[in-house]
Amino acid sequence: MTVVDAAGADLGELLDVLASLSSEPPAVTAFIVGRDDEQLRASWAQIGEIDVDGRRLVLTAAVGELEAASVSGDEIALVDAVLDNQVLDVERRKFIRVQDVVLRVGDDALVVGGVDASSGAVMRRMGLGFLSRRLAARPGDFVPWTDVNLISVRLSQANFIDAFTEIAKLHPADLADIIGQVGPRQRAAVLAALNAPLAADTLEEMNEELASAALVEMPRERAAAVIGHIEPDDAADMLADLPDEVVEEILTRLPADLALALRGLASHPEHSAGALMTTDVVALPGALDAAGALVRIREQQPGDTALAAIFVVDGEGRLAGALSLPELVLAPPEQTLEALMDAGWPRAAVDTEEDEVGRLMTKYDLLALPVTDADGRLIGIVTLDDALDAIVPADWKQRLPRLFR
Repeated sequence: MTVVDAAGADLGELLDVLASLSSEPPAVTAFIVGRDDEQLRASWAQIGEIDVDGRRLVLTAAVGELEAASVSGDEIALVDAVLDNQVLDVERRKFIRVQDVVLRVGDDALVVGGVDASSGAVMRRMGLGFLSRRLAARPGDFVPWTDVNLISVRLSQANFIDAFTEIAKLHPADLADIIGQVGPRQRAAVLAALNAPLAADTLEEMNEELASAALVEMPRERAAAVIGHIEPDDAADMLADLPDEVVEEILTRLPADLALALRGLASHPEHSAGALMTTDVVALPGALDAAGALVRIREQQPGDTALAAIFVVDGEGRLAGALSLPELVLAPPEQTLEALMDAGWPRAAVDTEEDEVGRLMTKYDLLALPVTDADGRLIGIVTLDDALDAIVPADWKQRLPRLFR
């Protein structure tokens, strides 16, 4: 558009439109005008007429009354920051490229109604509006502003946190889908804004290649904090895909017992029970009664995976039997674990093939299969989700929910 002053003289051309994010929907606050080698700001109060057909913006002010171009903290430049950029469609969990920003008339204001991602919008911008009218609208072409998140274009820390607040409430699987659609810079920014437990859950939902790349991109202290919240077996798998020097830098920043456990898990042959297992296990002595066992479990605060079954060990750590958590909760408080346990609970050796692990778990309907060393000591468990992940065909895996979340 050509910008005209109060006297009808041409001032320059319209370069951008500013809108305030402090209102809902965002209201247009000013227009950026290009005049020779300078840029000026015309406020909404200085606009007399917007002549769309004539492509003219008529001001009520003279050029001397205009300020130098500026953008305040709560404003966004719709051309510079939104048009031709990717934004997140929160409703569909999908990034789209903005081909047009849709403005509509509100109460004494011009407001942002949404964004248009259609090919028709591209044609309108090329001056081929008559062709755009022949194109059928597709679902998702227009995204209401209430469903637009600017996370991919607002990466300065102050603005990024505001833009991120909404998607931080999403399920980790949805966050993983979103992260999979952006580049390394945006991926790092999203994961950096998550707290460590949520970042860990999100990494576990990402494909292995992206999760490994994300860990490499993180500062080492941050990567160690995130790894500390991932199930040890999954953490070992992620670390196995990283360069050796990166792995060492992460392991040296972890608690000694966790680093030792991860090194041990990484040493087992691929496709074996040892490679599938996690060391997060609830193991209690048989002489302990049910009431004492529950107190011990509360003190240990094990993860959800570890509560798939309660294992009973002797003084040397050898596996004696197991029972389910419901059996423990419903048992008389004075009854010992030795009396409650199933001494015949199936088990696997550390070098048992993953196919046999899967067969045992499905045959006996187990949520957790204990893994023992050559001396019968309990060293870990394979959970049903990890067993399925190993033996189910790859094209089926995406249909299976993660268990114990």
